[in-house]
Amino acid sequence: MIWLNGSKFDMSLEGIKENDKNTNMFIKEKQVASLFPERPSDCHKGSFGYVTLIGGSLEYSGAIRLAAHANAAMHSGACELPAQADAAMRSGAGVATVAAPRSICPLILPQVMEATLYPLSDEAGELVFNEEEFARLCRRYDCIAFGMGIGNSDETLKAVEYLLTHYDRNLILDADGLNAMARLDHKIIRESKAQLILTPHAKEFSKLSGMTVAETKADPVSAAKYLAAELDAVVLLKGSTTVVAGPDNRVLLTDRGCPGMATGGSGDVLSGILSALCVNADDLVLAAAAGAYINGAAGELAQSRRSDVTMTSWDTAECVAEIIEGIIKRHRK
Repeated sequence: MIWLNGSKFDMSLEGIKENDKNTNMFIKEKQVASLFPERPSDCHKGSFGYVTLIGGSLEYSGAIRLAAHANAAMHSGACELPAQADAAMRSGAGVATVAAPRSICPLILPQVMEATLYPLSDEAGELVFNEEEFARLCRRYDCIAFGMGIGNSDETLKAVEYLLTHYDRNLILDADGLNAMARLDHKIIRESKAQLILTPHAKEFSKLSGMTVAETKADPVSAAKYLAAELDAVVLLKGSTTVVAGPDNRVLLTDRGCPGMATGGSGDVLSGILSALCVNADDLVLAAAAGAYINGAAGELAQSRRSDVTMTSWDTAECVAEIIEGIIKRHRK
């Protein structure tokens, strides 16, 4: 099953073809650890890139807060500090900025702390696209994650189209960012200047690909490979076995996760993790698969401490740093 935002879709290993069950396709912890090399004594915040998370609306203000918290935990985990919302700045592990509609910024402030906040134009708590604001974000940041709780409006569509045609670095699209992108011609997406990382669940994948959920679950590896080639993007198809496919035909799988992650916000936590991993990544397929691995492992740890009924996505975000610390300790020499 896909356990995502309370919805369940059948995409277990039954949909993975026998040839794709080869254990070599499953990402190993050692590969995840390779993304956390020891940091030199003369490093500074610019050494680790600038990332911004764009999302949130009055109805879904929690989405961007979860993503920001997970991003901060990623940075703190790499430096073996406690997972707290201001860790991205306190750890000296780069700059993380939350960009959200202006009217919900007071709700987000307790989670961003020393991380920076970038208010966006809005009306009634929803994004109003402003080209000058987005141009500034495109100039400044090495990785942009867009879509968590932003709302599926025409203004969101304008923002996605602008990012696709103007931004030239690593761009993660999730949730409403994907719903907006599904309204665009594939030619616009393929010709994007950005290096795209797309994170659909089965229904979002259906909108992007034109396949039905049933067709997708019958062969998720082939489905993800098709869309990655079609859109020239890294595709992270969420599931109990998550499939990450690149435009170069490479595939990595991970089956980390648990039923307790069947709660609102699980995808938002993943986006926050991915933004921290992808900001400096040369290999986006590996970074995306590592993000899914860490998210699932953090969910498993959270469930072991709570239960599959009582845990929340915030519990998962709180466990991210501990998962990374364990990986670092086991694999750094």
